[in-house]
Amino acid sequence: MTPQPTMAGPARPRSPNDPNFYVASVSYVYEVDTLPNYPAGLGPAAQALLSFNIANDSDFFWTLFGAYAAVDGAGVQVSTQPVPGVNILLVNSTTGRQYMSAPVPLANLSGDGRLPFVVPVATLWERQTTIQVTLTNVTADTTYSNIQLSFVGIKAFARPGTN
Repeated sequence: MTPQPTMAGPARPRSPNDPNFYVASVSYVYEVDTLPNYPAGLGPAAQALLSFNIANDSDFFWTLFGAYAAVDGAGVQVSTQPVPGVNILLVNSTTGRQYMSAPVPLANLSGDGRLPFVVPVATLWERQTTIQVTLTNVTADTTYSNIQLSFVGIKAFARPGTN
């Protein structure tokens, strides 16, 4: 009798609530802002290349995304908060995975602090992953003194020997 070939099924997706894999999880935010690296702001047609690293102690499940843009250093009120004329491109530079086919308007992917964008599928960024963010100002006349991006999710700590 000839053995039948077996097909490996899809890997079981991880969940931050899986007690067999993770010992604990907490809410966490990875923040990346243009101001520290671009003190003159992000002027018309300018591009900012930013990155952040997922900590060595845990995996991160990205679930919500918020953005805030300040124009020319001016404070804003909720009713006057600008919709930034900025495109964003996200790449996991550790794996090479790009999260969109081309840069998309930041407003299409992010919410604000009151109503963040819900990521359709929790996205796992494993420990020691580097996320690269490219922002491009597509306006002809606006300088953004700071763009603040908040990657909200769950920091999950693996059981010893499972990762």
